[in-house]
Amino acid sequence: MTRDAALSADALEWIAVGALVTVAGALIKFRGWTFLLAGYDESVPVSEDTVQNVAGNTVLRVGIAVFAFGVLRAALTLPSYLGALIGAAIVLEVARMVYRVNAQRPAAT
Repeated sequence: MTRDAALSADALEWIAVGALVTVAGALIKFRGWTFLLAGYDESVPVSEDTVQNVAGNTVLRVGIAVFAFGVLRAALTLPSYLGALIGAAIVLEVARMVYRVNAQRPAAT
């Protein structure tokens, strides 16, 4: 079940996107770059620390998972449906993140 040593374009795409998403997650989580989150408004009633923590963790997990899938895709011959399963897992993880952020108590003003 192994493949040639050359990286396929598909595997390289998964690895590159995973690396970029992981870097974005690290910037959100550890540097507080919440402006990278599409649609995030700092005037929301949830504290920025909560958004930074929850969203940063989610983006980091998604990035690491996509990167790892790319490495597996490069090393092994995987079924074609696994890409769709990874996509579904990402959608569920993002839905979980939105729920966790919206379920937080409003920040004290």
